[in-house]
Amino acid sequence: MAVRYRRLDAIFSDHTTAAPAPAPRPVPSPDPGLVVDPEQRTVTVDGHQLDLPYLEFELLAHLVGNPLRVHSRRQLMESVWGRPDTGDTRTIATHIARIRRKLGPGHREAIATVRQIGYKYDPRLVRAA
Repeated sequence: MAVRYRRLDAIFSDHTTAAPAPAPRPVPSPDPGLVVDPEQRTVTVDGHQLDLPYLEFELLAHLVGNPLRVHSRRQLMESVWGRPDTGDTRTIATHIARIRRKLGPGHREAIATVRQIGYKYDPRLVRAA
């Protein structure tokens, strides 16, 4: 006897009943030197395109998309990694360090560490090149 699962049928069906999702637009950044484009999955810093792995891109897009907002490590684990925080804070710190290194000296300070809490993107901290 075959068992049918409506949820799986909806996921794997050839037709969609819902309207297509709107195309994502570039994440607005108050810093004109930093452009994050989720549709093309590109990050451009001062005209130079960065090569970011999936999670680094998602983390940077999340921070830039919510400037000046402090994100706890738990919030970042749940929203970017899609899993609950297991207490391993080195994962996030390592990804942040890699992103800062790739952003370069003029933009790395824009990702600020908020002690005992987490991180925030503050475009006012970008140094003029």
